[in-house]
Amino acid sequence: MIVTKRTKLSLCQFLDLFEQDVVHILLEKHGITPWGYSQTEISGVLSEADHDSIESLIDELIRTNGDLRNRVSPRYRFDERWNDFLKCLLLDGFKVEEKTILRLEPVIESTEAVEDDLTNELDSSSLGSSSEVIRHIKLSAESFKKASPDFNGCLSHSRIALETLVRAIAKDRGSEINESSKAWGKSLSYLQSIGFITNKEEGAIASTYTFISDGAHVPVGFTEEEFSRFGRNLAMSVCYFIIKKFNG
Repeated sequence: MIVTKRTKLSLCQFLDLFEQDVVHILLEKHGITPWGYSQTEISGVLSEADHDSIESLIDELIRTNGDLRNRVSPRYRFDERWNDFLKCLLLDGFKVEEKTILRLEPVIESTEAVEDDLTNELDSSSLGSSSEVIRHIKLSAESFKKASPDFNGCLSHSRIALETLVRAIAKDRGSEINESSKAWGKSLSYLQSIGFITNKEEGAIASTYTFISDGAHVPVGFTEEEFSRFGRNLAMSVCYFIIKKFNG
């Protein structure tokens, strides 16, 4: 079970609701040895823990959340942190139903979640707009996680992250297209014309952009939440493909 840094931080915030001895026992029970008890230290421990230990820990938290809720007063503190954690899991492709974790997507062999890999690649790139891309990635997640979710906002920020990345790379590779232009497709076509991407790759990227654009019809069988999460994850995967080619 591979979860993002965001989910691990949400888990850290959730664990901070409980007494230190409770957290210590939980972590050690699942092979995660804490070197301290503060939220900052636990965050470091969770970031270094292996995927199996994280999955085992999350599984127990889900199975015993009734007992854990009774340990927190007032109860709304538990509910708020628990709901945030569940939404983070959902963004990662995991849904909790009847105290069971359901995987919503096929298993992809990796050491990190795609979104974390994407952020790492952006951080290590020479693009001047990388921080702006990361900002919209974060805003898309926050829109999804709101108490009253803004699914259009989630997809909109995902789309802006994609178009910002394409424009930034086109500019880096010599394009003189006006960055403020609404026709982001010109930047994409430019990348194809200089051989940065192939015709098929250009078509796939453009189709993804259209798919997640505002006003896109939610396909039959999808809820708004499901479609928003799917569209966002698709955009993150395409962004990762593009920045990986750029850094390579």
